[in-house]
Amino acid sequence: MKIYIWVVIITNFLIPSITGKTHVQQSETNMLYNTWFLDTYKIESMEFPPNKREKGDYILFNEDMTYTSTSEGNVEEGTFILNTSGAYVLMVDEKGDKVKAYIISISKNSLILKYDINEISDVEVHYNSSI
Repeated sequence: MKIYIWVVIITNFLIPSITGKTHVQQSETNMLYNTWFLDTYKIESMEFPPNKREKGDYILFNEDMTYTSTSEGNVEEGTFILNTSGAYVLMVDEKGDKVKAYIISISKNSLILKYDINEISDVEVHYNSSI
């Protein structure tokens, strides 16, 4: 009888939750493949607009796991790894320099990242999919 109860629990609760997570992770991955334009910086509850040099900054994540970004007019290209279990993107530029960005939130129109860089580790960087 106890074995039957465990089989029912696993069948009804555990398996659907595992398959459901895979679908959610897949849709989040598909949402990442987009052009994300820098919108605001958020520190605690205060929001700050990008400065003049950062107007038009973006990150384009491609399905072939390459990216292009513009930061203060400087274009950078490279590859990226998406770690869905750790909720981060690891970007590696052409020189081999690596930057890890934790995905705080992602939706069809919004991406919020926290970069694993000491100087800005407490800053949320908000991106939108359109200007």
